[in-house]
Amino acid sequence: MDNLSIENSSPALPSISVIILALNEAGNIKKTIDTVTSLLAKQGFSDYELLFLDGGSRDGTQQIVAQLADSDSHLKVVPSPSNRGLGQGFRLGVEAASKEYVGWFPGDNETLPETIQNIFEQIAKNKYDAILPYTVNPWVRSVPRRILSVVYTSVFNILFGLNLKYFNGPCFFKRKILSTIVMSADSPSYMAEILVQLIKKRKVSYVEVPMYIKIRDYGRTSVMQWKNVYLIGQTILGLIQKVYFSKRS
Repeated sequence: MDNLSIENSSPALPSISVIILALNEAGNIKKTIDTVTSLLAKQGFSDYELLFLDGGSRDGTQQIVAQLADSDSHLKVVPSPSNRGLGQGFRLGVEAASKEYVGWFPGDNETLPETIQNIFEQIAKNKYDAILPYTVNPWVRSVPRRILSVVYTSVFNILFGLNLKYFNGPCFFKRKILSTIVMSADSPSYMAEILVQLIKKRKVSYVEVPMYIKIRDYGRTSVMQWKNVYLIGQTILGLIQKVYFSKRS
C-alpha cells in the first residue's frame, strides 16, 4: 500500500477592506498607505482593498492618491459628494467595501505600525466580530483633549452599561454585522453610535487591542469645537431611543 502524505494547510486568511479617510493630508497620506500596505503583506493578507475617501482636501492630497492608485490595483478612490464628517466618510466606505472585514485608518499617519499590526493579527484569527483599539499612550495629546476623552468615554459607558476603554478608535468589523444596525451620525461620535448598537443590542463578540499614536508630522486636527458637543448630544439622544425604546428587530 502506497504511503499517503497528508499536507497540513493553514486556514485561509479573511479578506479585508481598509477605508482611509483624509482631509488635507498631503504630507501624511503616502506614508499612511505605504505603512498599511506593508503590514498587510507582512501578516500574509493577499485579498484586500484600500478605499480612499477625501473630505475636500485643497493641498494636493487627492492628486497624490490618484497617482498611487495608477500603480496599485488594490487602491481605489471612492467618490465623496460632500463633506459632512467622518461618519459620512465611513458609511460611504462601508457601502463601497466588498471584503469580509471592513474598518478604517486616518490618513494622518498618526497611528503607529504596532497598532495596525495588532489589529491585523486579530483579523487573521477570524475569531471576533469586532476589533476595537484603545489608546495606551494618551500623553502625546494635549491635556484638554485627554480630559475630554475620559469624560466622553465615561458618559457612553455609564449611559449604556458598557465597559469599553475607548469609543473613537479605528475599529474593524465583520462587514455583514454592520447591516444589522442604523448608522446615521456624521459627527465624531459616529463610532460610538456603531459600537453601542452592536455590543448592547446585537451582543457581538469583540476584542480590545492596544493602540499607539504619535504627534502628527504634518497639519493639525481640531475636534474640540462646540458644534461637535452639540452633535454628540444628538447622537446620545438617538442612541437612547434606539437602545432602550426601539422595538425594531
